[in-house]
Amino acid sequence: MTKTFDIPFSGDTASILQRAKNAAKESGATLTGDTNSGNFSGKGIEGHYEVSDNTVHVTITKKPIVVLDSVIESQLRKFFGG
Repeated sequence: MTKTFDIPFSGDTASILQRAKNAAKESGATLTGDTNSGNFSGKGIEGHYEVSDNTVHVTITKKPIVVLDSVIESQLRKFFGG
């Protein structure tokens, strides 16, 4: 079961991505990729992202059953600053 959502952002894409990578690392997760697309994983959660204009399109592809989609979405919004 996949979950997809968008995170709008303002500012420089490279800066947003670097901030997201740092936030992921501090949370024990991994975020790899570039200003166009990439992947993330951590604590049983996996997915990928694509950047278009000033929006990060996020798709969660794997998650523990006990973790709510809204909790994951909230954390990823913090990573990308949305």
